Amino acid sequence: MRGMIYVVPLFLLLSACSHKPYGRLCPGEVSTLSGQVTGRSQAWVFDEIQRFTVTDNGTTVQSGYLHSVNRSLYVPSATTSEGFMAQRLSTDRFRIIDAGQDAMVTWTCPVSAPAP
Repeated sequence: MRGMIYVVPLFLLLSACSHKPYGRLCPGEVSTLSGQVTGRSQAWVFDEIQRFTVTDNGTTVQSGYLHSVNRSLYVPSATTSEGFMAQRLSTDRFRIIDAGQDAMVTWTCPVSAPAP
């Protein structure tokens, strides 16, 4: 019983510090690399701060660890396992680029309201 006194607070502390990604349904714009709009998209974006996941019609793309030498000068980016470029443009904007197909999708997520 005495051991439970120490285990319960430790469990609560660890669970309070864990970060769960939350998904947002985000509208997107499909365009060529030069910026010509070719269509629209809508996908669930799960933001994990250092990486993100996009799910659209059953297809999921994980960005991998986003990095930048200097975040004030360069956009944090990564290459996905599929060979796409993934970029975190801001806290609410995410982009996947397929250079081979001359296409990119930029999702702008609704600003999330803080919990009451």
